[in-house]
Amino acid sequence: MNLFDRIPIFSAKIIIAFFYLILAVWVLRRPRNFVMEGAPTKRNWRDLRIWALVLIGIQVVLYFIF
Repeated sequence: MNLFDRIPIFSAKIIIAFFYLILAVWVLRRPRNFVMEGAPTKRNWRDLRIWALVLIGIQVVLYFIF
């Protein structure tokens, strides 16, 4: 019997969501000037941290749905 067979599906989803949360915190801790380096303007919609958080959120929602 495999170790992963004993873990309930919901618990595995919570563990994966926790790793996504860690990734989101790491993304938010990146300095703004590092993220905006090379951008022609410093507008908020060019901030890659925002886009990364949106994509992480979509991933978590999709993971819990499917």
